[in-house]
Amino acid sequence: MPKLICIIDMDKEKGLILTTEDKDGKILQTVKMDGEAITLEVKGDSATSTIVQKQDSVTVTCKSFVLKAETIEVTSTKASSWKSDDTFALESAKAFTVTTKDELTQKAAKDATLSSDKAVTLKAAKKFSVEGDDIQVEAKSGAVALKAPSIKAEGQKDVAVEGAQVKVTAKAQLALKADGVAELKGGMVNVG
Repeated sequence: MPKLICIIDMDKEKGLILTTEDKDGKILQTVKMDGEAITLEVKGDSATSTIVQKQDSVTVTCKSFVLKAETIEVTSTKASSWKSDDTFALESAKAFTVTTKDELTQKAAKDATLSSDKAVTLKAAKKFSVEGDDIQVEAKSGAVALKAPSIKAEGQKDVAVEGAQVKVTAKAQLALKADGVAELKGGMVNVG
C-alpha cells in the first residue's frame, strides 16, 4: 500500500480543505468548501477531473464520464441541449420514441439515412412534401401504388411512362389531348 499524505486545513476565510496525496502514484485529491461552493478535484499526471457544486448549479469536468443505473430519468423545466464535438450515438434494445408537442427538425450537413429491417411508415395529418434534385422511388419485389382522390403528374420538360405492358383505364371518361402533334404507334393498333 502506498503511503498517503493527508492534510486537513481549516481557515475562517478559505474554508475547509481536505487533501490526500499519493506521491508514488502522483495523484492529488482535494475537497474544498469555501462557503460558496464545494469543489472535488482529482489531479494526476495525464488528466484532472473536477466537480463543483454551488447553490444553483453542479458542474462536472472530466476526460471520461460514465453513468450506470437500472433506471435513469432526466427532467428539465426549461431548455435542454446536448452537444458532441465528435460522434454521437443513441441506442435502445427495445422501443425508441422521440416526441415533441411542437415542431420537430432533423438536419444533416451530409447524407441522411432512415432504414428499418421491417416496415417504414411516414404520415402527415396535413401536407406531406418530398423535394430533391433527383428523386427515385423503387420497389425491389412488389408494386409501387399511388392512391388519392386526385393524382396529377407534371413534367416541366417531359413525362415518360414505360413498361412491358402499359394500361390506362378510366371508369367514366378518358381524354387524350395534345396541343401539338399526337402520335399513336404500335405493331398492331386496335380501336374499338
